[in-house]
Amino acid sequence: MRESLIKRLLAVCALATAFAILTPAAFADSITYSGAELAGLTYAGDPGTDAQYVSGTPDEAQLFTANSGTADTDDSPAVFVQGPFGTLSSFSASYDLVSSTGPAGTSPYFILYLTDDGGFTLPIVADGGSTLNASSLVHVGDLTSGSITLAALDSLIDPKSGFDYGLSTVAWAGVEIGDWDNGTTTISASADIDSITVSQAPEPSSLLLLGTGLFGMAALLFWKAKKASALARLTASI
Repeated sequence: MRESLIKRLLAVCALATAFAILTPAAFADSITYSGAELAGLTYAGDPGTDAQYVSGTPDEAQLFTANSGTADTDDSPAVFVQGPFGTLSSFSASYDLVSSTGPAGTSPYFILYLTDDGGFTLPIVADGGSTLNASSLVHVGDLTSGSITLAALDSLIDPKSGFDYGLSTVAWAGVEIGDWDNGTTTISASADIDSITVSQAPEPSSLLLLGTGLFGMAALLFWKAKKASALARLTASI
């Protein structure tokens, strides 16, 4: 009887674990960088001038450009989180701002650098917004004449490596404010970033296999427990 109870308890545990694995929440692993953690990120541009960590209440990753309205040959200021974060097809990200300044078109956007067997790919640049996911519009060099969704990009071939973009690994994920030319005046822009979150979904096939195995184990344990219980009742009646 005790052995039957133990088997039933193990079956319940296996079943609960399987449900937990197969729920959507189990398909994402998120990391948020905020507070003093922002100091450990990589700042691109002119450190201490237009891309820097500033401690305070709250701590911030500060980006600034004085050239958002004229042509500029310098790199756009950005803050990067170093990966790897798994494949592009399983990646998403978001950021929170303390404040930002500048005209329309100067808000921070995501920029990703990928790696595959051929090395680094061209950067993937999002059109804008604080969230990057499958439905976000992005562009990659001269790959398209306009923008496409990140999900649509997954199945396209990187001409540099010959691999699907979706199968390449996200090596760096950054938030950037760009330099652009309106042909008239210089307009400054800034972004004070409170936090950056990157999310990576585990391989669905691996989770499905594990979940299916746990379901099978649960069924087997329930069957064995039921059989043992029936045998015990039969033995007691003899």
